[in-house]
Amino acid sequence: MIGKKLKLNLFILATLIVSLSTPPVQAANEDTVKSYIEDYYVDKVDPSLLEKDLDTIFDQLDPYSTYFTKDEYQTFKDSINQKFVGIGVGIEKVEEGILLNRVFEDSPAKQAGLHSGDIILSADGTSLKGKSIEEAVTYIKGEAGTSVDLTVLQGEELNDVTVQRKEIQLPSVEGERLGGNIGYVQLYTFSHKTAAELNDVASELDGVDQWIIDVRNNPGGYLKASQQVLGFFPNVSNAIIAEFRNSNLSYEPIEQDYTFKEPVSLLINENSASASEIVAGALQDYDSATLYGTTTFGKGLLQELLSLPDGGAVKLSTARFFTPNHNKIQDVGIKPDINSEQPLADAHRVALVESNDYKTFEKDQVSPTKTFEIQLSSPVKAQSVESSIELIELGGDKVEFNLTSEDEDTLLLDPKSELSPDRDYMIMIHPGWENKNGKTSTQGVIQPVDVE
Repeated sequence: MIGKKLKLNLFILATLIVSLSTPPVQAANEDTVKSYIEDYYVDKVDPSLLEKDLDTIFDQLDPYSTYFTKDEYQTFKDSINQKFVGIGVGIEKVEEGILLNRVFEDSPAKQAGLHSGDIILSADGTSLKGKSIEEAVTYIKGEAGTSVDLTVLQGEELNDVTVQRKEIQLPSVEGERLGGNIGYVQLYTFSHKTAAELNDVASELDGVDQWIIDVRNNPGGYLKASQQVLGFFPNVSNAIIAEFRNSNLSYEPIEQDYTFKEPVSLLINENSASASEIVAGALQDYDSATLYGTTTFGKGLLQELLSLPDGGAVKLSTARFFTPNHNKIQDVGIKPDINSEQPLADAHRVALVESNDYKTFEKDQVSPTKTFEIQLSSPVKAQSVESSIELIELGGDKVEFNLTSEDEDTLLLDPKSELSPDRDYMIMIHPGWENKNGKTSTQGVIQPVDVE
């Protein structure tokens, strides 16, 4: 009976969850838990270990097997489903404090005037300089309805901001159309909502020339969600191979209404784990995407849940999983096809080049205030060719510019705002414009640009 129930709750650990304390399990649960470990743990457990208390037993198992109290269990599920109490930001550690790398729409942080790129220096008077992400979060988060006073560096200005905490339901998928008609989709987690949200985002962006799917920093989630995501790729016929102690199982993709027919790039990094690695490994094995970035986390252990009478749960590693070609994931990870320190920009560049059969020049290094001189092969008026020219920030959208004529065959492209240092851009001149003699151009041109 236990085995049947467990198969309904199969999931992959979300590695973003920090290690939780393991309180003593109530005596009424101990026999159930020990029997569960004895029967289902991925490796046979020494019988003498099972005679010890549960805290000692879990200390001897792998780091992904643990016991949750009722509250910890709810927190764990909420984290996979992107449900939090907080201010609605993504953060990373920097020298000065905590950098906001994302501020979500309709969040308390957004409403309080915080923006991506701001740096939180202190929370309620406590400096966050030198503190780990986990430590900093303890000062920023709190109960719904309470507030936190933040000292924030916004550009060169130092501001004090009060933000009220509330329960936030974040999306598991977001997307946008990048410059040059490239679809960009970011998967934050693999939750119960991911397939439906991915279908909505992809359908909204339908008609793009290529796709870039981003699972960087995605810690994983439910196995079923990874099967559903792989169901968007018609050429993938197997998701993973799972090796339990006494049996092996293959898990197939779950077919979806929408499918990716255009070329796909997948972005990965060292924080892409579990379900992210399932998707990356399968797409790589079936040549269904080109992987950009760095080697993934390397978590190839699958967990199952056993709910307990007190409302808590045991999360136990029950199998090792491998890619469809039986490549090992645990402690190895998935290696990218193209190693890249800026995978989004690199994938965007390649997508633009592959989607357009244009003449491509060598990269040009320029200053942020550069005015570009465009030399044409024949006389033309600026206004007649302006709609055929795009200045695109790689990994982003089009950049607005003014276009003027220096002489009949030389144009000056002047960006309306300074270009960002250490970012890459691309000037695209599409064919189809006419010169003064009424002749239509047939050759497109691409000029990559690196801002110093």
